[in-house]
Amino acid sequence: MKIKIREGVTLNFIQSDKFKDIAVYIDFLHELNEKDATERSVLSMMMTDRCEKYDTKQKMSNVCDELYGATLSCRTIGCGGGHVVEFRSKIINPMYVEGSANLLRDQLCLIKEILFNPYYEQGHFSKEIFDEAVRLLKSKIMRRLDDAQTYSLLLAFQKAGEQQPLSISALGSLDILSKLTIEDVEKQYQSMLTNDPVEIMVCGQFDELQMGRMIESIFDFTQRSSKVNTHYCLNTAASDEITKVEKDIPQTNIAMIWKNGIDVVDEQYAALRVANGIFGQYSTSYLFQEVREKHSLCYSIFSNLISFDGALVVSTGIEHQNIDQTIQLIKEQFERCKKGEFSDELISVTKKMIINSLKASRDDMNSMMSYAYNNSLLNRELTIEENIERISNVSKEAILKAFNACELLATVVLTGKEKAHE
Repeated sequence: MKIKIREGVTLNFIQSDKFKDIAVYIDFLHELNEKDATERSVLSMMMTDRCEKYDTKQKMSNVCDELYGATLSCRTIGCGGGHVVEFRSKIINPMYVEGSANLLRDQLCLIKEILFNPYYEQGHFSKEIFDEAVRLLKSKIMRRLDDAQTYSLLLAFQKAGEQQPLSISALGSLDILSKLTIEDVEKQYQSMLTNDPVEIMVCGQFDELQMGRMIESIFDFTQRSSKVNTHYCLNTAASDEITKVEKDIPQTNIAMIWKNGIDVVDEQYAALRVANGIFGQYSTSYLFQEVREKHSLCYSIFSNLISFDGALVVSTGIEHQNIDQTIQLIKEQFERCKKGEFSDELISVTKKMIINSLKASRDDMNSMMSYAYNNSLLNRELTIEENIERISNVSKEAILKAFNACELLATVVLTGKEKAHE
């Protein structure tokens, strides 16, 4: 059940008796750009460290222990043209604990302290906490750049999504991070609280009327704009060009990006999901069977949909001498799919795998909440059951149409420096 408290502020209740916890997520949505993403990523690493009331790490730990092991975390997420700062908290459902009538209120009050009363020193965010957050974010970004598969994908995103949100990392950039000040993050914090559309999500077994009243009495979010465009389709020109980049790595990695031309809210998107499953998502797919099993060119290969950006991506790690053969094989499998060279049995097996994945999401709290928030971002109310029905009804003709809507945009080959000159 969704309730609009005021413009730009929404409650989203997800009832389930499958869990012994109650989870509260608070999501702040903002337009994605590199500068703000960097500032918001640092902010996310500062917010749950401590607050005015619990001004040391030990006090924060103690209050969570007193709430029967409550958890608190914060992260940033990219979703097409949007950037989300997400606060997460989980606590045991009071029905399983004697004498815990105020447990949910205490959980919500703790979240409020973190959100509205951060830890200040002499009127500003703590330099110690800021410096630590900058170090942590720098380390996180560097790990991604040092991982060959991730780095090759980032390069392909930049190539295929030039001047578009796909090219921007939700973590931000090292260049902006190196120049960041506490004042920058403070301004971003105030903007987030005041201007960002906010959704408060609660999942578990609880009294919705009581929960709604508690949230409205505890969180005093003001009215704000609710318009942030998240989903779009890439408009980059098609290209067969291969971009080769050298890096000190032991294995060559290939990343390829197609634009699919199908908006994630379009009913045709179900056919694209089946098409992706046939092409490369599962062990039954053409990429896995041909590139890995038949030709033994890689240990793993997969395709995936980046739904909010209208992109399809392929990634694999190979030996340097197999670059040309692997790229050619990947293209051949895509052409086979475009011509409809796949059986009804493969369609049926792929549908079953997608449907099983959708059904399994109902047994995982994080997946349920992620699904519900995606619906909010896409301004729709598509239930898992309706999604399953759409997948079940996909025809071969619709799959062919989805394949033929795709165009290759970028191919990036990341290879070791010594190997590149052999």
